[in-house]
Formats: sequence, structure tokens, C-alpha cells
Amino acid sequence: MRKPLIIDALRHGETVKGKCFLGRTDAELTPFGWDQMAEALQVDKQGEMQKNRNDINLDDYDAIITSPLLRCKSFAEQWIAAKISVNKSIRIDPAIQEYDFGLWDGSTAIDIMQHWPDELGDFWKDPENFPPPQAELLPLFFQRVRQFVDKQLQQPHERILLITHGGVIKVLTCLHQGRPASVMASISAQHGELHRFVWKRQ
Repeated sequence: MRKPLIIDALRHGETVKGKCFLGRTDAELTPFGWDQMAEALQVDKQGEMQKNRNDINLDDYDAIITSPLLRCKSFAEQWIAAKISVNKSIRIDPAIQEYDFGLWDGSTAIDIMQHWPDELGDFWKDPENFPPPQAELLPLFFQRVRQFVDKQLQQPHERILLITHGGVIKVLTCLHQGRPASVMASISAQHGELHRFVWKRQ
């Protein structure tokens, strides 16, 4: 039997856009956001990762994959790249970029409430059936993340690190636990948090 696939997914840190519906909008990290991500991947004197991930270090990952959006990509290409072996590369994959909030993307809930109060309420109650105007459909969002996972399961990798987004981490949680999209809002994925998923292979 093949070994399971360990996926460690790091959410990006705080961005210059602050609290908003941040999807395809390409916001940069704040200095604090950089620190949040660095702390999550910090190693101690034995080269072990903190936050209960102390069985591996960065060079133990078989693959490091980042979202193409700056709040992930810039950290991966600068901070992580400086701490891994020269023979290890970082791959960019749009499959793990954030959900596209359509016309709401980059706007705060207060701003949206002024123009789409009913639509915002419907979205919070049932995001699968009431997406934002011109937004990515939630089933398609789940599908692209599912296809990404299936693709990784076909690879020989045993451990991969994703630099990604809160929405992607919530979808990974739903897929891993067999939970519906309706529970996404109740799943926590804070800035700079590292989440582990152990995926069994067939």
C-alpha cells in the first residue's frame, strides 16, 4: 500500500487590503503579514518546524507549491526560496488561488451592504446557491481544488507544502472531512496558520 500524502497548507498573512472579500484582487502582504507566515514556518536550532509540525523541515517537502497571487507568491519566492536547498524549486499553480468573489472582490462587507444588501444576506446563508454577482460558482471552486488534490495523489510525493488562501484551506477541510460547502463559514483559517491534511491513497 502506498504511503498517504501529507499536505501542509499555509494561509497567507495580513494584506494591505485589510478585512474584505479578497479573492482574485492581488493585494500585497503587510510587514506583519510577512512575520505571520515566517513564524508559522520558523525552525528551531534542530531545524524542526514549530506549531506541532516538528517532524519535518522545509527541505523535507517533496514539493512546494504556491498560488500565483502576490500575497502567497512573493513570500514563497523570497522567504522560502532563501531557506531551501538550491536543487529544490517552487511551483506556481493557479488551482490553489483564492475564490473569485466577482463584483464584490476587494470590497468590504459594509461597502457591499450598501449596494447588495439582500444578495449579501443570501450569500452568507447559502453561498452555494447564491454566489456574488459574476463570481466563481462554488461547485466549480470545489472541483478545481479536488482536481488539484487528485493530481497530487497521483504523484510520488509524500509531503507537499502549499502557500495558499483561506478559501482553499476551507475547501480542503470540507473535502478531507466529507463535509458540505454550507459549513465553510464555520471553518477557521486564520492569517499565517498552517493546516495539515493527511490524504489516504487508494
